[in-house]
Amino acid sequence: MVDRKTSIETLSRKYLCDEVAYYIKKSIFNLELPRGTRLYVDTLATELNVSITPVREALKTLVAEGLVVYSGKGYKVFNPSKKEIEDIFNIRRMLERLAASLAAKNMDEKTLEFLFDLYSKDVQQDYLKRQSEFIRADKIFHAQILESADNNRLVQMLATVSEQSWYIRACCYSHVFPSSYVEQTSFEHLEILRAIENRDEKKAEEAMEKHIIHGEQRTWEAIESSKLDFPSFD
Repeated sequence: MVDRKTSIETLSRKYLCDEVAYYIKKSIFNLELPRGTRLYVDTLATELNVSITPVREALKTLVAEGLVVYSGKGYKVFNPSKKEIEDIFNIRRMLERLAASLAAKNMDEKTLEFLFDLYSKDVQQDYLKRQSEFIRADKIFHAQILESADNNRLVQMLATVSEQSWYIRACCYSHVFPSSYVEQTSFEHLEILRAIENRDEKKAEEAMEKHIIHGEQRTWEAIESSKLDFPSFD
């Protein structure tokens, strides 16, 4: 999972839990720890060359983020049912709509310019080569819109569903990642940005809702095409 030569024991105690959480999270998103994998505190502590305390704290953090599930007996990597995937996108759609509307009022010109630059033709070529870069850019895009919404409660509410939806797509896109996904997403993001640039709150909200709906459709398409075995509907 992690390069065993990497040692983080010299880091200060203040940052140790965050570093352990980072390594575990990276391994989850890189699919080195598949969905449903049991996570053993002792094993992780040995691999990372730390005591069990920061591992336990890191796992609690990842439970709060929705990437790890605690059953009362042990920890596992998040493995959503099809019903949960549906629920995640439904919740995210409603919250992201609000974020886009608020961003249309509050986003500064510097942030707008930065986000437009994310979707220049040259940069998009990198997204076509690596799905990890595509997901990274998608995270930046939505995080900047959420930050511009200037609503801490909204940030807290979106945190878990956003991480889970990105993880679900990481699982799918590792198997199915046609260039059309990049092209469609980039077009939709630019449509949202133009509405924000024009300070059109209603249009920004509508464009974001359409984007999330299309993103869900692409996710289900990728799940079906890759024949990934997500648990059945509850």
